[in-house]
Amino acid sequence: MVSATSTLTHRKVASLSLSPDLDFTSPTTTTTVSEHAPCTSCHDDPNPDDDDTTLTTQLLHTMNSKLRQIEDADTTGILRYVDDQVHETWDTAKAAVVGAQRLLRFEELPPLWQENKYVLTGYRFCTSSSQCLRTIFMLHNETMNIWSHLIGFVFFAGLGVYTFNFHLEIANTNDRLIFLCFFLAAAKCLVCSTIYHTFICHHKHHIKTFAATLDYIGITALITASVLVMEYYGFYCSSQARLRYMILTATVGSAGIVLPFFPWWDTPKYRRLRIVVFLTMGATGTIPLGHLMAVKGFSATWAFVGPVLYSVLMYLTGVAIYANRFPEKMFPGRFDWAGMTSHAIWHVFVCLGIYYHYRAALHFHDQRLHFHDQWLHFHDQRRQYECISY
Repeated sequence: MVSATSTLTHRKVASLSLSPDLDFTSPTTTTTVSEHAPCTSCHDDPNPDDDDTTLTTQLLHTMNSKLRQIEDADTTGILRYVDDQVHETWDTAKAAVVGAQRLLRFEELPPLWQENKYVLTGYRFCTSSSQCLRTIFMLHNETMNIWSHLIGFVFFAGLGVYTFNFHLEIANTNDRLIFLCFFLAAAKCLVCSTIYHTFICHHKHHIKTFAATLDYIGITALITASVLVMEYYGFYCSSQARLRYMILTATVGSAGIVLPFFPWWDTPKYRRLRIVVFLTMGATGTIPLGHLMAVKGFSATWAFVGPVLYSVLMYLTGVAIYANRFPEKMFPGRFDWAGMTSHAIWHVFVCLGIYYHYRAALHFHDQRLHFHDQWLHFHDQRRQYECISY
């Protein structure tokens, strides 16, 4: 229940003058609704027959009564929302003014932009998209995050062109498609990550949130495509099993596409949940792996899928560093320069993970027939073959 002295917080605006006794020298000028409600006694007119004055007096009296009803009603939620919005607007405006002159400290950021309390300095806060883009070529605490994946994108784009021209020149259509899927997913992950870390400093929160959504979808695409490559070649001669597992992986991956659109997803509170969800998506690959071991045996299966272990180790190492915020958690502020933080280190391990998974995919492609040789029946002089499902 809000009493007649319920307070509202007003933003500091120099040109605003609702009342001469209001002080806007601080962002939290406190006043009561009833203080500034019109007073009927101030509008008494000595001529009671004046219709305009009487009507004005009645309207003022009615408005005053309505204001008191609002004060007496249970409007705690509304007032708190208005108060929060005013504070958010004030903090954002202040950060934009200061951010146009220099990099900000953590405590100078509006609350919605405060994510890693162990990174103390080097924050951008931009008022336009063009300003965000210009910061790509500047030093700040996101420099490594941007360039690690931007360079990674250029590298893997070139590697993709090389692979299709020198490794897959005689591959069938399906083999080329699965590699295309992997390279496109890797490119999407790296590009979306670069976009996110470029626009994370935008003063409009919905732009920052949208960029984060793209980043999460890119991560989902990479994880899903990586598992699909293993399932495709692991069940190269079993179309039914391959289809079942690939549908399962795509279905689980859809969670990583839908969840980022919920506002709560990109909040510090659910950081651990995001990590668990992405790890779960990757863990779906253990189910078809168990199937392969049951059918082919441990030794044969391990010889085939073993190279992918290097990729898994890269990803898990990067996630562990990111989850524990090492090293900035141990030495706050020490690694702010150019963004040499856990997030940037994780980016490097992501690029290593993509590269080792690419190497594993080439191994799968080269060994696919040898791994499934007990299900292959060669006939005719053209050495055609058919695969028996298992």
